[in-house]
Amino acid sequence: MQIRYHPSARLTELEARPDLLAVVCYGEKPAWRGACPCLSLPLAAHPPGLCEIMIGGPAAYGEAGSVRYAHDGEWLFAAITIAEEGIFQDLVADSYDRILETIDRLGYPCLIRTWQHFPDIHKIDVGLERYRQFNCGRHRALVPYLAAGGLRPAATCVGSKGAGLTIYALARQRPGIPIENPRQIAAYRYPASYGPQPPDFVRAMKVEDAEGWSLWISGTAAIVGHESRAPGDLAAQVRETVANLDAVVAQAGCGPKAQVVATKVYLRAETTARLSGMWQEAPVLYLRGDICRSELAVEIEALVRWSRHGQGGR
Repeated sequence: MQIRYHPSARLTELEARPDLLAVVCYGEKPAWRGACPCLSLPLAAHPPGLCEIMIGGPAAYGEAGSVRYAHDGEWLFAAITIAEEGIFQDLVADSYDRILETIDRLGYPCLIRTWQHFPDIHKIDVGLERYRQFNCGRHRALVPYLAAGGLRPAATCVGSKGAGLTIYALARQRPGIPIENPRQIAAYRYPASYGPQPPDFVRAMKVEDAEGWSLWISGTAAIVGHESRAPGDLAAQVRETVANLDAVVAQAGCGPKAQVVATKVYLRAETTARLSGMWQEAPVLYLRGDICRSELAVEIEALVRWSRHGQGGR
């Protein structure tokens, strides 16, 4: 599995590739006639005109129950975009149910990584913030999955400016290894002050393949323990976030030659941020979005890769 950032204006040159699992565009969706799922997310990118492509092996494609999917024998990509109708947490639960049914039916029952975007993430609706409603809906869908031995995935949840709910996921036939951050309480063990249901995700998921390992790091912010740090100070939040990323990499046992092969930085207002260490050397895509806590201004996710021979891989 590879993640690359590609100019949206040159997407047509990829349409015939048989190994594309997904294309994720930011802003206006360009013309796309390829077979793989192509999403359009209402998040402004910096620099503009870049999209994200997921590359695997020769893939098969399909759609079932509003879920578009692609799979290559090792990885499955599944996505749903749906208009909002009725109670939000019910919509979330139903969308997750459809994705879980799809990955199970196609033989890739192990969630590895999920992303979710929806508008008005901090709005109070029927007495509860929409992000907290999202957590309730996701948990309702995951209860039977977890009871059957499934593992919480790595995840990102960032508010967008457009309408509707988009959830997309990567799954495999074999489970990954959940990684937690020793500087933080596991998100699914947050106290009740963060809502009736804590967020069901792990800080990262470590995956082994024939060439080595990948570490899918969840959206990470300036949180220590369970408390936000440095409200109103973007530079300090970035430093704390990088410290958390470093801690996750160390906890996962990444080799000394591990490479960050892709990074996404979500910012509430600014267009860029100054990263440090191994994080400043990787391809990076900056996106404008609403972080799940209103006092936080930045969230960073990444994919780290290292091989059995001590060399990073792309």
